[in-house]
Amino acid sequence: MCVILDTNTFHKFKNPDDEDMVPVWKWLDNRNGKIVYANTKKFEDEWERGGMSHLRDQMMRAGQLKLVSEGVQEKADELKDEIASNDEHVLALALIANVKVLISYREGDSDLFDDFKDRNLAGGKVYTRKTHAHMFTKDTCP
Repeated sequence: MCVILDTNTFHKFKNPDDEDMVPVWKWLDNRNGKIVYANTKKFEDEWERGGMSHLRDQMMRAGQLKLVSEGVQEKADELKDEIASNDEHVLALALIANVKVLISYREGDSDLFDDFKDRNLAGGKVYTRKTHAHMFTKDTCP
């Protein structure tokens, strides 16, 4: 399976010992899944600002990251005025790559949570803490 990593978790994700990120790293290290990433300007800027560029490159080499580029920006442009959150790029990636799990932690991002869970949009689930580890299943992310 594939997941999307929200920028508000970068600081936690970069620490593999963070209790909420241990299940994520275990899942990645066992090669059960991948993080989906798009090379759109907004994703590139967020990963750069979050200090994730080097880790992104390492994960790509390790087969833990899947790049999806076609159609993401166009879908984000379509969604811009149709959703409550300002994360059209995240939802576009979820729709294009058929991703059903978002790793996020800030409960204050309720608009993104609502948009991501909306059955008319991604229809997915949000992983926020280690008790949600059951969301990580076998790899279905080609």
